[in-house]
Amino acid sequence: SSTRVYIMMHYSVSAKAYGKIIFHCAKYPHRAVNGVLIGTISKKDNSVQVQDCVPLFHAKLDLTPMLEVALTQVEIYAISKGLSIVGYYHAKPQLDDSSLTDTIKSIGSKISQNSDVSCVLMVDNRKILTSHNELAVKMFINQEQTNQWKEQRNISLMGGDPVMSLLIKAVENGIFQKLIDFDNHLDCVDADWTNPSINKFIEELKEQ
Repeated sequence: SSTRVYIMMHYSVSAKAYGKIIFHCAKYPHRAVNGVLIGTISKKDNSVQVQDCVPLFHAKLDLTPMLEVALTQVEIYAISKGLSIVGYYHAKPQLDDSSLTDTIKSIGSKISQNSDVSCVLMVDNRKILTSHNELAVKMFINQEQTNQWKEQRNISLMGGDPVMSLLIKAVENGIFQKLIDFDNHLDCVDADWTNPSINKFIEELKEQ
């Protein structure tokens, strides 16, 4: 029988995506939060670029019908930007727990049906404000679609440490209060989960 060769992909996360992940955690520090990663995949370069993310929920984070609705809308949005869904992020309310649960694996597997290289980023809450040279996330890959999620470290932030420091400073300045997730949108339909004002803020931040 032929054995498939597993090719290690490199994952890079944009300032816009990483900023919104940590802003989501900062806005709801005592809640679990989650969201979807969107970006581009290049099999030629063995690379996945997480260009953006959509913050989803801060209340109930199960495989609910609402998640289905959210994923459909995010997919339409991603396609309109020439991107696709490339992963999922999740932060638990506990400071010291970034392990995968069955629910997280189920959501991750659902998302990885779209792409065999999609990842799950588990936020390490302890590192959000303290680590200026290391991403506050652990990355897990569903290797070979077997539901055996393995941690991998081949992930970096586009722009490196200077961008990380600027984003941490932005958290300290409270910009995260403006972040809109899908839950906020369900409460108030005018609330825009694509976060144009936060996106603009991060773009301008990078130009400083």
